[in-house]
Amino acid sequence: MVARTQHARIRGLGAAGTGSREYWLIKLTSVVLLPLTLYLIGVLVALRHASHAEMAAAIASAWVALPLFFFILANAIHMRIGMQNVIDDYVHSKGLRKISSGANTLFSWGASGVALYFLLKLGIGA
Repeated sequence: MVARTQHARIRGLGAAGTGSREYWLIKLTSVVLLPLTLYLIGVLVALRHASHAEMAAAIASAWVALPLFFFILANAIHMRIGMQNVIDDYVHSKGLRKISSGANTLFSWGASGVALYFLLKLGIGA
C-alpha cells in the first residue's frame, strides 16, 4: 500500500512533492557540465605556461568568460540539488533538516555568487 494521494500518483510526485523535476534538472545539469568542463580543461591546458596577465586577459575574453559563467551556474544548481537529496535521505530531525537545507542553499548560491562576482570584476577590469 502506497501512502500517496490519487492526485500525487497521477502527477508522479514523490514524497517531497517535487517528483521528477529535480531528477530531470540534475540530469540536464550533468549533460551541460560535461562539454563545459572539457572546454575549460582545454583552456587551462592551453594557458598552462601563461603569465598572470595573460591568464587574466584570457578569462576576461567572452570566449572563456561566458562558458565559465554557465559552468559556475550549472554547478551551483547541480550541487544544491545533489546535497538536498543527501539531506532529505539522511537527516531525520525536522529542525536539523531545515537548518541543513538553508545552509545548503546559502553555500551553493553564495559560493557561486562570489565566483561570479570575481568573474565580472575580472571581465570589467575594475
